[in-house]
Amino acid sequence: MRFLDLTEGHAEVWDRIVHDSPDTWLYHLYDWLKRTEKIWDLESRSFLVENNGEIIGIFPLQMQKGSRKLYSIFMGTGGAAVKNGILPSFREKVMEGMYDHVEQIASENGCPSVVVYLPPLSESSTNNRWNVNPLVNHFYTDISTHSWIVDLTQPKEGIYKNLSENAKRKIREATKKGYKIRAIKSRSEIDILYDIHCETYHRTGATPHPKEYFLSIYDYVVAKNNAKTWVAVDANDNPVAFTNIGTFKKGAFYWTVCCRDEHFKNGVYYLLLWHAIQSAKDDNFIWFDCAEAFPNVRNGKLKGLSEFKSKFGGELHRFYKGSITFDTRVARKTVFENWLKDTELLLQPLLGMRTANLITRLFRKCGYFAAKIARASSARASKKLARQKDSGSIPR
Repeated sequence: MRFLDLTEGHAEVWDRIVHDSPDTWLYHLYDWLKRTEKIWDLESRSFLVENNGEIIGIFPLQMQKGSRKLYSIFMGTGGAAVKNGILPSFREKVMEGMYDHVEQIASENGCPSVVVYLPPLSESSTNNRWNVNPLVNHFYTDISTHSWIVDLTQPKEGIYKNLSENAKRKIREATKKGYKIRAIKSRSEIDILYDIHCETYHRTGATPHPKEYFLSIYDYVVAKNNAKTWVAVDANDNPVAFTNIGTFKKGAFYWTVCCRDEHFKNGVYYLLLWHAIQSAKDDNFIWFDCAEAFPNVRNGKLKGLSEFKSKFGGELHRFYKGSITFDTRVARKTVFENWLKDTELLLQPLLGMRTANLITRLFRKCGYFAAKIARASSARASKKLARQKDSGSIPR
């Protein structure tokens, strides 16, 4: 296997993997990665995996310039993705290689941590019946949350029946007050959307996103039929609320939403979301993700958001997340690198600059592979211990 840094020349083959792999969703797409890197001032550390001349895997990876933290993906969900049809044993090997390569990138760049959010709507996640976070196999700490996901394979009448009585009442209330839902008409409406977004975030105490974020959703996602923007208008046809719904493969996602201060208590949010769910059903999507849920939170903004999303007949799915911290490893790496520099300076007068540099590069690779072998040995020991526990050969 060979790892290749993502460049513009890889855009086509990258997106082919995104459309093919069971591990991917909308945010893996090349255009979205490039737009978010520009908007949020990120450095790309994304890479592809080549095997026998064929690209068989991708890993979106972005680094914050200030903190040097690594994310996959900074604004969305990401993680390793392997081409469809790969034999399970080789797939596991490719996955292991990619996550090891992420650690190598972190070490080379002095990154303190990596955070990975896996797409709840990817085939790999929706088929994960045992609810085991696959990231723990790669030494990540499980920081998973949940998501309310509606099964759209049932009849529309059944979906409506599963709505809470409060949601049904709010939908009726908004309808009686004359609110209607329509699709966005043109790019110029993003100006109104952004004004309402800022109003909403100021109301809730959050910092508004850059306007370019919403323009990018319209220009690079809606324009390619991978999202829909719905507008709620009042009885006088004035736009009062907007929602962006991501649509990709078999699923739709409640992406962004905003509403004017004077209208949000009138059931507009409920009417918008119910319309989006019906539209996704009409477009033959199988899943509708009402977004991240926090059922264990007892008060505050997160409690209100989670309760709202729970009222649309969805079931709780795990939203797989993982983080890995390299603080101690980075410290050891700094000591090791300082030793390599001193060694190179000592060798240069004896062997010449080129030979000294070659030797220190060899030492660096040996150090990395020694750490990799140690981690693999530790993982094998942990798996062996787990098997012994399961077989009853050692006391629990």
